[in-house]
Amino acid sequence: MKKVDIFDDENSIMIENDHTDDTFDFFPEEKKFKVSSSIKDDVFYNYSTVEYKISANPVELQMRTTELSHEPPKEWSIKDGVVLESELRKNKFNDQERIDNLKKEVEWTKVSILGNPEVNLYILSKHPEIISKEDYRKFLRQSIERVRLGVSKVEDAVKNDTHGLQFHTGDYGRSIWYPDSETEKKESEEYWNLSKEKRDDSKYGKKLEYVEKFNDSLFKENSPKYVGISDLEFRNSKELVEYIENLLSKKETVSAKKEVAPQHNNQTNKTISVLIYLLTVFFIILKLTDSVDWNWFAVISPVLIWEGFGFLIGFLRGLAK
Repeated sequence: MKKVDIFDDENSIMIENDHTDDTFDFFPEEKKFKVSSSIKDDVFYNYSTVEYKISANPVELQMRTTELSHEPPKEWSIKDGVVLESELRKNKFNDQERIDNLKKEVEWTKVSILGNPEVNLYILSKHPEIISKEDYRKFLRQSIERVRLGVSKVEDAVKNDTHGLQFHTGDYGRSIWYPDSETEKKESEEYWNLSKEKRDDSKYGKKLEYVEKFNDSLFKENSPKYVGISDLEFRNSKELVEYIENLLSKKETVSAKKEVAPQHNNQTNKTISVLIYLLTVFFIILKLTDSVDWNWFAVISPVLIWEGFGFLIGFLRGLAK
């Protein structure tokens, strides 16, 4: 279960899931963010700094990692946008594949905006100088429509499949597979007990191959049957649409509040001005008529004024409610 807390005033987001707690601190002026990630029930921490670039037409986002470290003990993998390969090779757990992946991270790479929507959509919202608020909302609305239309096309493809494929919903979202049955479970058990050489020729192996090709035909952009969304967007389609709809709803609520607030503030300012005017006239009359002992009144008047303002504020709050 994922929990997302956005702290707009601090330009930060906290994301909690079943495995990690992640804190993102954003620096829009520098077009970068820092990530602090901790593993559940552990004292292991990852830290990274990521730079980003935004383009508006079409809306795209590119990123590269400039710093990456973890502790304990404190060890660096990337500094100043450079992979510290000489240090990484001292650790036997850092194989060539990991080093190659890190080298890709330090290069500018286009990212799927809806692949990490909480972070990526927040970044877009923080740059109205690149993407106006109107264009940002338009992009959100277009994303909802694109995901819904894509899911509809996937549903049609599964419905027309001659191998009897079905939709399944699990811990990793929606997926496409054969119907659950005892035969299916038995084939799966037999598959994992086979040697790697024999798996491809097994019944379950052929099923895996068919579903993989079926998915590629739908979710690969260069496929003639491409449905317009990625496999990740399909699997998380329900949560994606709900999250984006909430963003649109919150924006509308904020706008409505901003329209009402000035009217209330103006009325409050007018009332306070009237009170100050009346108090000024009151003091002038008392002074001219010499109707009070001013030594005594100098002590008690601040209390009277404070009580008067307190009463006024309470009265105004009651009206506001």
